[in-house]
Amino acid sequence: MSGKSHRVSVVPARGGRKYEYRCSCGARGWEAATYSSAQQQGEQHKAMARR
Repeated sequence: MSGKSHRVSVVPARGGRKYEYRCSCGARGWEAATYSSAQQQGEQHKAMARR
C-alpha cells in the first residue's frame, strides 16, 4: 500500500443488504452485515496502511 492518504467510505454492497468499505487507494472490503462492521474494516485497513 502506498504512503498516500487513505480515505475510506462505506457503501452498500451488491444486492443492497450488506455493506463494504472502499478506499481511495482502490482497496475494497468484504461484505459486512452492518454499516459499522464495514466501517471497522476500513479503519483496520487504514491502520495497516500506516505501518
